[in-house]
Amino acid sequence: MISHLLTSHTQKIETSLVRELLHYSQQPDVLSLAGGLPDEKYMPAYPSLDVLADSRQYGPSEGEIRLREQVVSIVADRGLSTVADDVLITTGSQQGLDIISRLILDGDSTILTEQPTYLAACQVFSLQGATIHDVASDAQGMSLEALRQAIDAHHPKALYLIPNFQNPAGHCYSLQRRREIAALLDEKGILLIEDDPYRDLCYEQVDLTPICSLLKTAPWLYLGSFSKVLWPGVRTGYSVSCPAFSPYLVKVKQAIDLHTNRLGQEMVSYFLSSGGFPAHLVTLKEVYKHKRDVMAQALSSELGDLVTFTLPAGGMFFWLRLPDGVSSTLVLEEALRENVLVLPGVPFFPSESPLKDSFLRLSFARVSLDDINKAVAVLAGVIKRLLTK
Repeated sequence: MISHLLTSHTQKIETSLVRELLHYSQQPDVLSLAGGLPDEKYMPAYPSLDVLADSRQYGPSEGEIRLREQVVSIVADRGLSTVADDVLITTGSQQGLDIISRLILDGDSTILTEQPTYLAACQVFSLQGATIHDVASDAQGMSLEALRQAIDAHHPKALYLIPNFQNPAGHCYSLQRRREIAALLDEKGILLIEDDPYRDLCYEQVDLTPICSLLKTAPWLYLGSFSKVLWPGVRTGYSVSCPAFSPYLVKVKQAIDLHTNRLGQEMVSYFLSSGGFPAHLVTLKEVYKHKRDVMAQALSSELGDLVTFTLPAGGMFFWLRLPDGVSSTLVLEEALRENVLVLPGVPFFPSESPLKDSFLRLSFARVSLDDINKAVAVLAGVIKRLLTK
């Protein structure tokens, strides 16, 4: 037994259901609607090593300067002004969450999240011993009144939000809600951690303004990723911060892994500079929008009024409300017997909620159009059978 050697926080951390189910999605006979995996058929080819800068030696902890300057331009187009010194290249945006958590959270800290929220964020917050309180959200974003009440009740260090095509619920914040939240954070002096990995996968005319760009006095940290639009396997993301955080983020990064993989950084940077990135995004949006529409039609045709969902304006996911009395965990078990993999909503709720077993997160990005229809037909059969039990 080694339990006496583990920290109390490590002993309490829960495994990620998404990662545990990943091996099923890699089996050729399983139709997976579970993971947020991009479709590799639409990933660009890797650039030749001959055209990349030499990356064999150790590199700067902050990341390659050319890529950091490219990130400055990317976020400037989003309305967020920064400089390369305030950009940190990370091993996926997940590492950005880890670095930020190590920097600001401990056993005495409280952090607020949406309800539901990204389960791997809760993992890293919990690993630092922080207390997580989730705040009710609606189709416009986190409820302003509920947020105010949570701040007054729990005195949090930070607020973690995914305003664009939220994972898992898929909603996109209205501009009015973004402004209201920014004003409240300025009033209370609360740190905003804004996670924005899906914004490039936008299928409708919606507002995408970074809430960080609306802040006047509150501190902020902004996370982005190239995983959903290029190559998730090379694990390249970034954090942008208000200047006061930058030296501390670099120190934590140095302690964790010295620097992010230089070859992956060079590959991403080369593709961004090649001029092909805008056209690539157009293709991705066309493909994923079509898949989204096919899944929406299949859900409506197969399940009618038995389930409820909102058509996501972007991203990769449907958030499906099951009929009363149908357990998402049972749906997972029954559907897997028929080689269809879905993801229960349970792990996306940081706090206990009577609704946590009432949802499924369904991803349409990696599945073919035919397989979307096949998988939804199986899912519908499972739900209807469970309703009769």
